[in-house]
Amino acid sequence: MRVLVTGAAGFVGAAICEALGARGVSVLGLDQRAPSSTETFGPLFDHVTADLRDRSSLDRSLHGKGLTHVVNAAAITPDAALEETDPELVLDVNLLGAVRILQAASANGIRSMMQLSSISVYGTAEPEPDGRYHEDHTRPAPVSLYAIGKFSAEMSLRRLAGPAGVNLCVLRVGPIFGPFEHASRSRAVTSPHHQSLMAARAGERVVLPRPIPADWCYSRDAAAHIAALATYAGPLPEIVHIGAGTITTLPDWCAVLALHFPDFQWRIDAAVPSVRYGYDSDRPALATDRLRSLVPNRHTDLHAAAGDWIDWLNCDQRTKELSS
Repeated sequence: MRVLVTGAAGFVGAAICEALGARGVSVLGLDQRAPSSTETFGPLFDHVTADLRDRSSLDRSLHGKGLTHVVNAAAITPDAALEETDPELVLDVNLLGAVRILQAASANGIRSMMQLSSISVYGTAEPEPDGRYHEDHTRPAPVSLYAIGKFSAEMSLRRLAGPAGVNLCVLRVGPIFGPFEHASRSRAVTSPHHQSLMAARAGERVVLPRPIPADWCYSRDAAAHIAALATYAGPLPEIVHIGAGTITTLPDWCAVLALHFPDFQWRIDAAVPSVRYGYDSDRPALATDRLRSLVPNRHTDLHAAAGDWIDWLNCDQRTKELSS
């Protein structure tokens, strides 16, 4: 088994590379640049540079690599400015890039593909009676260009995967925070958790826009679930949710940060928030019953997540200092 992970230099892609490496899986990471932190990816990790907007670039990168599976984690998560100024780029990567990956995978003998989608595809959809979104019952109603592109990619891949001879599983991923998170042009606005932690480390105050209750999932938990599904022995459902399964809030997170940074100060004031968040209203949680029926549950509580993430940041900083 050898897995191609696209978007390997990005937030979620890097976490998946680490999780697959922990399982002893051979991984080829693909991105426009090499990942900056690969120390925890394991000895079977290698990377190649390629552009999802260039089919010939993908074919050259995949040819002869012995790949059996692909996890497409490459994406652009635009803020409002990028959505307005370069919508073509957003759709070229999130929609057409996914199609090109499927085509290149099929042409190079890869028969299994996981497409990372998003909770955002549900958009304005009403949750089910239990207050959650369900894979088989909730009808997506995407609103943002990101969500529209992601849902269009889902539908396009479902149409094309069968004739291409590729088994497809779509993973709709909930809100994530944790190691490997960083701001970039592909993801200009990081999670509120990341913004708050960076402020706490810098000795800055945080002003939250509101509590934002959600099924916030630690990145290493999400990646562990994705890696477990990628190595699953049997057939997978068409759609699987990746989420925490529990609701936490930003005040919960800030209270934990205050235990690590005693001088850290935070408050809620919707009029002058220092923390950016891309949604005007709170979203329902993802139902994760299907995920739990397929792979072992992994849940890192906020206290453990904060400690682990801070340790990771300190280690990553030391590694960069030694290599500079």
